[in-house]
This record gives sequence, structure tokens and C-alpha cells, in this order.
Amino acid sequence: MRTCLIAIFVLGATWLAGSFSIAPSSHGVILIKSPQTVRAADGFAELPADYELPFGPNPFAPSNARTTTGKFIKQADFIPAARCAACHANVHSEWSESAHRNSFREPFYQANVKLLIKERGIAVTRHCESCHNPVALFSGALTTNSRIARPFDEEGVTCSVCHSIASAGTTGTGSYEIAPPALLERANGERVSEATDDEINADLPSHYRAVMRPLLKTPELCAACHKAAVVPELNKRKWLRSFVVYDEWQQSAFSTETVQPLSRRDRQTCQSCHMPPSTDKKASHRWPGGNTAIPAHYNWPGQSKATSDLLRSGVISVDIFALRYPSDDPCKLMAPIESVGVGLLSGERATVDVVVANKGVGHAFPAELRDIFEAWLEFQAVDATGRVLASSGAVREDGSLELDAHAYRAVPVGEQGQPIIRHDIWNTRATALDRQIAAGRADVGRFTFFVPKDAHSPVTLTARLNYRRFNRRFTDWVTLDTRVDRSPVVEMAQATIPLPITRAASVPASPRLPVSTSAASEFARWRAYGVALFDQQQYEAAAHAFDQATSLASNGSTEEASSRIDLAMTCLRMERAGSSQSVLDRAEKSLARALEIAAVNPRGRYYRALLNIKRFRYSEALRDLESLGREYPRDRQVWGQLASLYLVHRRDADAQSAYEHVLKIDPDDTEAHMKLAGLYWRFGMAEPAKREQDAYQARHTDTVAETMRRNYLRAHPELYATWPWREFGDNPIGSMP
Repeated sequence: MRTCLIAIFVLGATWLAGSFSIAPSSHGVILIKSPQTVRAADGFAELPADYELPFGPNPFAPSNARTTTGKFIKQADFIPAARCAACHANVHSEWSESAHRNSFREPFYQANVKLLIKERGIAVTRHCESCHNPVALFSGALTTNSRIARPFDEEGVTCSVCHSIASAGTTGTGSYEIAPPALLERANGERVSEATDDEINADLPSHYRAVMRPLLKTPELCAACHKAAVVPELNKRKWLRSFVVYDEWQQSAFSTETVQPLSRRDRQTCQSCHMPPSTDKKASHRWPGGNTAIPAHYNWPGQSKATSDLLRSGVISVDIFALRYPSDDPCKLMAPIESVGVGLLSGERATVDVVVANKGVGHAFPAELRDIFEAWLEFQAVDATGRVLASSGAVREDGSLELDAHAYRAVPVGEQGQPIIRHDIWNTRATALDRQIAAGRADVGRFTFFVPKDAHSPVTLTARLNYRRFNRRFTDWVTLDTRVDRSPVVEMAQATIPLPITRAASVPASPRLPVSTSAASEFARWRAYGVALFDQQQYEAAAHAFDQATSLASNGSTEEASSRIDLAMTCLRMERAGSSQSVLDRAEKSLARALEIAAVNPRGRYYRALLNIKRFRYSEALRDLESLGREYPRDRQVWGQLASLYLVHRRDADAQSAYEHVLKIDPDDTEAHMKLAGLYWRFGMAEPAKREQDAYQARHTDTVAETMRRNYLRAHPELYATWPWREFGDNPIGSMP
């Protein structure tokens, strides 16, 4: 779930209402039902007169969640997980330790949502609870002075929530529709909510129809909650996208729905990665991911192992790749280090490039809430006596991570320019920094250190990719409310290389390090290095890396085609920095060779279309894009480019259809909303035009926030001390393409 969390029983405002008293428990706090009479103890179907409606007539706003009946669902109508355990003991056992089961009760989320109630009131928590505590939302418990019993607080996302969802959308923040739970659904559509085990076993097809629908096996079900936004009702200002895990997957090679990924692969979904078959061959309901905090807090070794095993399964790789000296040209480097017999010059400053590649995560790494989750690259250089010559990214004794660590994190900033450290996203005005590695992409960390003349050879370089949930500042704040331990650090990947020290002015011919890499793996390493440099806007260096990769590929191979498309992609970006037609000539030549090798390569055809647009050959570009649009109907970039070309050709009706198609893929595409508003006005369609105009105005760039972002970065250069960067305007750390 969004914050995926751990250990207290109920929302503070519920017991403030007076229907419960507080009692200590061995695992925190529990609620005791008061002896007083409780009206509608398990909820109600109709809207009561005292139910708060601060966000309009929709009782579930500001979330996107709905019920199929349009009414509330009583708590008694939800089926407790213990009822399912009778026949699904193993599934129940796995679920009980999962982040889904603990999505509400655990202390990290509790601390956050209590702060939200204190600052904004309980009604606004409907935004969060559509994913963290759906039963409380749908039973009408989320209102001031509610007296509804809440036994499902302990179950979070319980079995009868997911297995009752009738439809789901991709706008996130609870974008699903839920039906009243049922145990049987007859062939005629009749739904039966109460049935004995014998009745269920006697009619298993009806049970399957009631609780298992095709939607449950689709990524769109997960998109309903694993995509979220801060809405004006929450921050009292404007719409702000917070995370888009579903979109990241949908645009990756894992989805097979888009042309941009660097490599092709078989389709994998959220379920195939996070619900692998268990020992009983049923889909695992542990949902292992990145939440190491919940199992550590509750001391669940099975869940801890499943989580750490996934994190260490090779989905992220670390490669100590290149050595250079600071005065050298950016393209003059010694790489791969172990293949060129390189040594460290005594008495000189050396710079080492470490490549971190997201090879197997189907979305960005780290995912979701990078303001409180923490991943970072640790680097050390130690000589033969154990003397530390360089150290970056070590966790201090107090559990904190130095700010200048090469960290993958977000730094949200509040109205007064202060960093947001309690995940109080409703106070966020801008995101000063948000560093992650997209699926199938790579990153490079650059570490510079001095080699003393009295250092002893060899110097051992070590790089580690570490991860934890949560960072120390957040756990320290949570501990003010409930005692929690610091989150464990998981080492996801490591690389180590010993380098001799030389006093020669040139790279020594010997001793050479053992060469264990093949040409194929060297190709992959150079390509990953090029991608990392490209994503950091180091275009000339990226082009050099792609040239190196091309030289290692077999003539006429798919690897050669891929690296030539990479080079063309880079040249198209280099052209932005100058008007030289030679850059575009180089891109065109590279694409021509790639498509000579693989004429139908979709990525090559896409970049050929972009090249033709730059050269005003719109008809040629349109042919490629229309063909790609038919082959990849869910590629939002293809359809966005197609819509723009239709406008150039004055095919306004086609442009309208194309932009509408984009919004079916991504309901938040800002450009599509803006362009559709203009087209609808042109066609005299006033109501749709106003709707699209409102959607665009809600989502367009906050210029004040952009200024705050830049000011914060200027004031905190330590945040990107180890990031290779090149200035474009006053963007100091680059951006994803």
C-alpha cells in the first residue's frame, strides 16, 4: 500500500468520539467498546444527517473509491479474514504478515494519519483510507464523533476488500468500485453473502464467481492504490502527483506496451513479481516488495526473509566501472577497470565511476515514497594496511545517513522552504529533489579521492547499494508516539575491485587484473554506463559510451542495432544544445544502419519519426507513428506525438481522437487536457472544453514551486555532491528524458 505500515489499533479520532476506551496491550494500544448504547454500531446503508460532507455530496471524497450501490456497506457485511482461513490457512498466514493486512494498524502509518487528523480533521483521511482502511471508509466511520465499531482496523486491506472489487481505474488514490462482499454468486447473478462451508464446497463455481474475477490478475487492480496524488481537498492548494508506480511499470519493458524500453522482454505484471507461487502452488499473499519495517517491527522472520530475498535477487546491480583523473577530458577514461589493467597514481586525485543498474524492478527504484524510504550507494577505498582513503554513504552511529551520500530519495519542501520530514504530504509545496532509477535504466555515482604517496598497494574499492525503510528522521519522529526500532539496512548488491598503486605517469602494462568479462558482458556494461550518463544529461560522454558498446557488438547483431539507436537518441538530445546539423546527420546515419539490421525495430522507427519531425519531414514521421500506434495502442508517447502531428496537418478531428486516446492510457496527461480544451472550444463543445480546461489548470506546473525547488537546491549542494551533472539553464542535476 502507499506507505505500507505497522502497529496501533485505530485512528485517534475514533476513540476521541467516545465509543471506545483505551487499554494497554502487549503490542501497543487496543480499544475497548464502551458500555454505552452505540447507534448503528457496524455502520449504515443510508447517509445519516450528521455525516460530514465537506467535499460535496460524495460520501467517499476526496478519495476516488466508490461502491456499486452508491451507498455505504455495513462492517457486518464484510467477511472477516478468519472466516477465509478455515479453507485457506496458508494464504491467511501469509496475508497476516503482509503490508496489506497491516496497512492501517502499524505505527508508521498511525503516526502519519494522526498528524493528518490533528491538522486537517478526520473527514480528509477518506483520501488515505480508501487504500489503507477501506472498511472504515465504506462503513461511514470516517466522520467526526463517529460511533461505529471498527474491528477491521486490525485487518487493513482484508480478503473481502480485494475480492469484492468490481472494477478499477488508473487514476489511483482508491480508483476502484467495490460491491457488497459475497461468498457465492449464482449463475443468474444472484449474490449470497452468508453460506456455510458445506454450501460453498457444494457449489465451488459460484464461490469462484463471487471472489475471483479476471480483474484480480491485472496490474490495473494494483493501480487503484499504487498510484496517488495530493488533491486540493488535502493540501488546500492544488493537485500534485505523489507517485506513479503503475505508470512506471506501464512504460517499462515489463508491460510490453511501449516502444521506448532499451531492451525487449517477456511480459511481467505486478502479480507475477509480487505474488509468486507459494509452496502450495497458490499465488503468494505475502506480496514481498520493499517493506522491511513491518516484519522487523513485529518480528516476523518469514516475511523478513521473503522481502530481503527479493531485494537481494539481482534486480539491482552495482559495477565499479571506470577510472579517470579530474583534469582529464570527460571522454578520456579507463574502463572497464579490470579489463584495462589500470592502477592508481600515487600522489594524485582519482575519480571512480560506479554504475547502478535497475535490471529487474518493473518500476522505478526505490518505489513510491522516496521522502521516507531510503536507498543509497556506499563507497570505500581502503589501502593494504586498512587505511581508509575514501568513504561515502556510511550510516552514522546514530542511524542517520549523511546528506552528501549518493542517495535515491525525494526531498519535498513546505511553504516556508523547509524540508518535509514527517511525510505530511499535505504541507508539500514543491519537490526539490526526486532521484530514482527507472525500470531498465541506470545511474552513475562519481567518487573522487586522493591517493597519498605513503599509501600501501593495493587499494581495494568497494561499492554497495543499500536500502532501508524508513530513514532515521522519520522513525525517530514515529518513536515519539510509539516505540519502534530503526529500520534494518539491506545490502542489495556489492562490487569489489583491488587496484595497484603506481608512480608511473601512464597506465601500467602490469600487473593486470584478471579479466573475467566476455565481449557480450562488456557490451552490456558500456551500454548501461551510456544510459546512466544520458539520464544525467552527460550527452557527449554518453555518445562515447554508446560508440564503445557498438564496437563490442557483433556486426549485424541486435546488439549493434540497439546501441546505434542509443547513439541516435543521444544525438537528438545533443541537438538541443546547438544548431549543428552534423549532430542530426550522425543520428540519421546511425538510425539507418540500425534499421538496415532490424527494419521493423519499433524503437528505431520511433526515433526515426522524431528525427523526421526535427527535419520537418512530417509525412514520413506520420507514417511511422501511425504504424506504431496500431502496433502499440497503449504507448502514450507514440499517441501524444501522433496527436501533435495531426494538429500540424490540420486534422483536428484526428487530433481530438488521439488526445482522447492518450487520456485513456494516462488520465493525468497535462498536454492532452490542454490541447483537448482548445479543440473542444473550436468545435463548440463548451462543457467538455470546460472540463478539460479545469483538469489542465489543476495539473499544470506550479511556477512558484519550481522557483522554490531551485532555491532549495542552490542552498543545499551537498544533496548532489556525488552526481555527475551539467548545467542546462539553472537545473543543476539533470532530469529524466
